[in-house]
Amino acid sequence: MVAVVGLVFGLAGPALAQMGDVSIGGVWVCRLTRGIGQMSLDDRMVEIERRIANVLHNPKYRGVGVGVSVRPTGPNAEIVVGDTSIMVVTVEDVAGTNVRPVEAARQWATRLAKGMNQALPDGNFRAP
Repeated sequence: MVAVVGLVFGLAGPALAQMGDVSIGGVWVCRLTRGIGQMSLDDRMVEIERRIANVLHNPKYRGVGVGVSVRPTGPNAEIVVGDTSIMVVTVEDVAGTNVRPVEAARQWATRLAKGMNQALPDGNFRAP
């Protein structure tokens, strides 16, 4: 009985984020599994978090509409908020799926916009 109760409460609790999970405002955006270029996964995650924080703390993004867009960059794609690059989605990020980087970036950008609106209620981030 105790084991069953423990299992039920364990499953009912919040999911724990794993290394490489990008989330904002309680919205899971994506999971990255590797670094990019000379940047380790840890460093990449820190940089993405720094860029998101910079956008959220910038007063120019409050109360106005801000586009979250996707730009193809060769075989990769870049997610941009306003004029700030948030992350690059690489071919390696989507390896093993049938999704191209630009398609994954659009999906991730949509969730990023939703999460940024949750995190900054007086912001108005629009998905691509």
